[in-house]
Amino acid sequence: MATSSGTGDGDGRSVKPARSSLRRHLESALPTLLVVASIILFWEFFNVITGEPEYVLPPLHKILVTVIDRAGDRFLPAAWVTLQEMLLGFAFGVGSGIVLGTLIFHFKTMRRALLPIVISTQAVPVIAIAPLLIMWFGFGMAPKVIVVALVTFFPVAVNTISGLASVERETINLMHSFGANERKIFSMVRFPAALPFIFAGVKNAAAISAIGAIVGEWVGAHKGLGPVMIAANAGFKTDVIFAAIFYLAFMAIALFLSVGVIERLAIPWHFMNRSRK
Repeated sequence: MATSSGTGDGDGRSVKPARSSLRRHLESALPTLLVVASIILFWEFFNVITGEPEYVLPPLHKILVTVIDRAGDRFLPAAWVTLQEMLLGFAFGVGSGIVLGTLIFHFKTMRRALLPIVISTQAVPVIAIAPLLIMWFGFGMAPKVIVVALVTFFPVAVNTISGLASVERETINLMHSFGANERKIFSMVRFPAALPFIFAGVKNAAAISAIGAIVGEWVGAHKGLGPVMIAANAGFKTDVIFAAIFYLAFMAIALFLSVGVIERLAIPWHFMNRSRK
């Protein structure tokens, strides 16, 4: 009996913290859920409340029907084209951002030569560059990939430079005292320390990659979600425009979450350190 009672007490103690933790999570999520529910309800009944026509803001259910019903013949083929532009431009932007960020950090000559160019990629609006790229490279995929690469390059390059510079001088001096050369210091200290910064830039780039793709398509394209939105805008088909936005948002969020999964697999120690704080 004593053993049974002790086990029961132990189970009770283990269940109570679990219930308490679940309750805390629900309470913390409640404000967000209420805001989202309020937005959905207002959106759904906007036309009834305001008397505005549906082309101003279609009911949410009509947009969801458009998302599903027109998926096979319209949205999925167009979204596939846009997704390819996003992924290729994202890969080029991230790769060049890491490489150039590393070169800028290590070499003063590179810093003087390339840093103004890196800054200028953000100083000039991408919407102003896109027409030139269309004129130079045509209406194919290449100019859209370049636009995405330009948009995603900057946050990765800047975070790479910041991450490599984040290592304390005492750590570098300690590595020198052990006889380590610059290559070993980079591979064993600087680059691992920079990875959380780099992944922060890559996640930022993933979130904004859809912007570059759609800007390039708006300027000039025959395929993709951009032309779908332009044609829908001309015909006042607001539900089609919102449906295309849903697809763009889904692709950007999926890319962001994928980078987050890779980050957890690549630098698990970073999340362990954060959980201890």
